[in-house]
Amino acid sequence: MARRNCLRPSLLTGLNAGTSFAFRPPMLSIQFLGAAQTVTGSCFLVENDSQRVLVDCGLVQGHTELTARNRLPFAFDPTLLDAVILTHAHLDHTGLVPRLMTEGFRGRILTTGITKELLPVLWEDAVRIQEASLYSESDVNCAIAHCEGHRYGKIIELNRSCRVRFSDAGHILGSAIVELWLGGRKIVFSGDLGHRGKPIMRDPAIIETADTLVLESTYGDRNHKALPDTITELGRVIRETHEAGGTAVLPVYAIGRSQDILYVIYQLTFSGVLDKPRVFLDSPMAIRAADVYARHIEAFDEEAANLIRKPPKNPCAPRVTFTETVAASRSIARIRRAIVLAGSGMCEGGRVQDHLARCLPDPDCSVIVTGYQAEGTLGRRLVDGVQRLTIHGKVIDVRAKVHTINGLSAHADQGGLLEWVGAFHAPRPRTFLVHGEPEKMAALASALRRCHGIDTAMPKFGDRVVL
Repeated sequence: MARRNCLRPSLLTGLNAGTSFAFRPPMLSIQFLGAAQTVTGSCFLVENDSQRVLVDCGLVQGHTELTARNRLPFAFDPTLLDAVILTHAHLDHTGLVPRLMTEGFRGRILTTGITKELLPVLWEDAVRIQEASLYSESDVNCAIAHCEGHRYGKIIELNRSCRVRFSDAGHILGSAIVELWLGGRKIVFSGDLGHRGKPIMRDPAIIETADTLVLESTYGDRNHKALPDTITELGRVIRETHEAGGTAVLPVYAIGRSQDILYVIYQLTFSGVLDKPRVFLDSPMAIRAADVYARHIEAFDEEAANLIRKPPKNPCAPRVTFTETVAASRSIARIRRAIVLAGSGMCEGGRVQDHLARCLPDPDCSVIVTGYQAEGTLGRRLVDGVQRLTIHGKVIDVRAKVHTINGLSAHADQGGLLEWVGAFHAPRPRTFLVHGEPEKMAALASALRRCHGIDTAMPKFGDRVVL
């Protein structure tokens, strides 16, 4: 990592007019530039007098007043960043990285090998469909060219005083907990921490030491339903929908959730709960992500890997169709008693809106929400029980049944977060809660104090903390 001659006045102390200057000891700080008292737009600037490292650079999703941040100037000069470290391939953690290239960043982008394979899937879709005005295809290509994929457990030296290591976060394939050593201190970023026992994924790795911990808190106020009960509930809802002659629509995230749901549907057919259901994966991005997953069975948990390597006979196996074209997507409307997995996961765009516009007025159909819905999103309004909403400029009456099934969440619940933090050795790390709504953060903060004697901070957007 190159040392730049970019001393800032705050690092200098004037002695007397006309005399020399004395340097203060290097000051290490974190600035919280995203996911601060909200669940989206993860972005953290770590710096001292000579080095600047950005952990995540995510797209803000949800409320319009929040998404306006995506177009604001960065709170730092991207050309002065020494490196960008990415925890995993979701837009709310990586979606603004190509915009860094627009602004002149040309440093190293460090992530895991699997995440490096998933990022082109994510960014190329974003530039075509979602946020085309934020950056160009050439910016995406430039970002991909600067990405480095590293294996879990490897220590990556940026220079003699800065090192990075990735450990499995158990959230989606390739997701990572980041250990960052800088200026003689160790900072751990949980990233999005996975839920223990989650389908396909291994459990999150245990980290035992840190000076500072930046911890997600998406589900800091609750515990998820047990996975077997969740799978039973999902099977019951789909079966009842099909018996009524309706279609089950599941808004899914293209990377992670769509693969999890397909796996669970297979389990439901193997147990006989569902019999040869018609399943449509209606997301070109999810289809490309499925190809990456298929290449990395070695990263699956033992149960999923064995099932794929030696699949048992399954006379009730689902009939799965990948619909890549718009015409194929529209043809689903002619089929009853289907299961449709479509993006986007928060219903803010993508093909799921077409399926919702068709199915929401039909009381025989169901919408099954299995992932977190940020405030201000269409998905959140459905979960909150809205009776009428607008899709593609048309007012839609909500007559379909809307089910929320949280046990398949890719995020750790309160119990999982407490267990993971409890593995840190004394003295406990100084802890900052991020990636959560304020009331959920407050609940987790109370639980951490009660169970582990840890006092936490909940920084606001833009706060800078000296370590």
